[in-house]
Amino acid sequence: MKILTTLLLLVVASLALARTSEDVPVDHKTINEKQLKTLWNSLDTNYRPCGDFYTYACHNWSDHHKGIQYNYHGVADLLGYEVNLELMEYLEKTPETDVPRFVKLFKDFYVACRETPDFELLDFIHWMEKEENMKWALFTPDDSKDFVFDWATILARFRKYGFNYIFLTESTIYQDANSFTTYLNIPNFKEMFYPIIELEMTEYNETIPLPCGTMNFEELWQILGPFEEKLLKIKAEKQQQPTILKFQELPYPWMQNYLKALMETQVVDPNMKISIDNMAYMEALDNLLQQYDAKFLARYVEIRFFQISHMLIKSPSEHVHMSLARSLLPMSAEWIYEQLHPDLRDEIPKIEQMFENVVKNLNKSLHMDESGIIPKEFFSKLETMRMKVGYLPQENTKNLLDSYYADLQMKPNDYYHNFLKILEFYYKLEHKYFDYANFAKDKEFFYKTPKYAYNTEVKPIYVDELNLLIFPLALFRAPEYDARFEDIFKQSSLATLMGVSLFDAIATNEDFPNEYVEKISGVISLYTSFRVFFSSLSTDQIARYQQVFGFSSVRELKRMFFLNAIHYRCYRYSDVTKKFVNFAVGHLSDFAEAYDCKMNNYLKMF
Repeated sequence: MKILTTLLLLVVASLALARTSEDVPVDHKTINEKQLKTLWNSLDTNYRPCGDFYTYACHNWSDHHKGIQYNYHGVADLLGYEVNLELMEYLEKTPETDVPRFVKLFKDFYVACRETPDFELLDFIHWMEKEENMKWALFTPDDSKDFVFDWATILARFRKYGFNYIFLTESTIYQDANSFTTYLNIPNFKEMFYPIIELEMTEYNETIPLPCGTMNFEELWQILGPFEEKLLKIKAEKQQQPTILKFQELPYPWMQNYLKALMETQVVDPNMKISIDNMAYMEALDNLLQQYDAKFLARYVEIRFFQISHMLIKSPSEHVHMSLARSLLPMSAEWIYEQLHPDLRDEIPKIEQMFENVVKNLNKSLHMDESGIIPKEFFSKLETMRMKVGYLPQENTKNLLDSYYADLQMKPNDYYHNFLKILEFYYKLEHKYFDYANFAKDKEFFYKTPKYAYNTEVKPIYVDELNLLIFPLALFRAPEYDARFEDIFKQSSLATLMGVSLFDAIATNEDFPNEYVEKISGVISLYTSFRVFFSSLSTDQIARYQQVFGFSSVRELKRMFFLNAIHYRCYRYSDVTKKFVNFAVGHLSDFAEAYDCKMNNYLKMF
């Protein structure tokens, strides 16, 4: 492709400023020697770098992390594990009288998660009955006179717990204190929807006794299976612009009932604005729903909600407990981590400058393409992409978080209550105007995680609606980054990760060919970070690096660069990552030269 050949003409700006002093402080020398040793220890020379670089570079990583590896499976997990250890020590040693309320909430969730005993699905059902003062359609006989099988209202009740991926998704965005728009969109079935299988229904039938006069789970399965097949087959062409309707103009009664139940009011402003991204999908959905009675649909929605209870299941590992706390209350965790590492603030300007240069060089590269394969949306996103180091604003952080978490209440010994209340908190935060003086300025720092699953990895996070890449503070620790690292380590690891993260973010655009992005993101990111660094070095700087690391040639320096660039992706085993890394280096002439690989010209992209 023309883009892949014209990129050879790229002239990149220098991102790396090599140190000029010959005197290396002891701590600086030690941390760099340790990083180099980490790379050497991960090597397995039984593999050829030209044939399988990923295995060559990472295969022995697991051998050096035996004994505690059940807590993590890769470098990104390792970062999270080490952060967990620091947070647990902080919570144990810091008196509660010395921490703000949002840290106390964080501790309450962690302790409750650690000490609350597990319960079964039937316990969850009874807990919801008490918490929501509700009756389940599943437990209500068909001929009940005092129960309305209103599936739209049931769906709205569960929405506040993050249940937002069946039939449609709902979101609300405030323009100001008195103006907002509600959005009803097609769910992302590929990402969020896991079809119910017969085995689940059989298990429900064996563990959840239903009263007489209702449909048992086996009977429900006979209808449910074909229903979900039809639901997933709904196709609708993409609508160029959303349809804006007033509430009173909504074409389907269930749509009005759903929104009315969400607002918990009998009187809804008839002129309230509703944005619908695809009317053809909504029409097809309505046609499908009309084929089924209300009793089945109400019970189907409840069965789908059961899947939330599976997400509440926790392991006995305290690291899982802390990872859950970090995932659900990320800003509290970030604040604690910042208190433990105040020196990271000094690194932010350098990291921001690195990101700015990465964006500039990738943008410059891609604008050379004349094939038209890169859509305009790609350039628009790239040119307006912003990054943030850490989740938090740099000023008035404590007061801001106090205001942000003011309405969140926890029970010190009830994990399941706390988990669902956090999800409800994020829902309510989205559906009300946050009355904070600088909210418009600071809103990008309110990273919300209304999800059920936790994530043990420390990695960049993309917020699509803000076109913002967030790099958590916990990412800036060895082996990924350290202020004392030589610039070759910083550039190879962080700049390469930034480039790949930019492509990953832009790949969320449905108009962009994701398979193409996956193939070129590693190639271009690695190529750019490599050329940026080595094009900036003088002869004296190269000689200094060789002296620091005990190398006798530039080739050894280049090999270290490639090893460090992919070290973040070392994992106990990952076939996907292996293919990603090997594809990237297999199309780089710089890599072939560094490792003396024989490279077919048709494979060479750079």
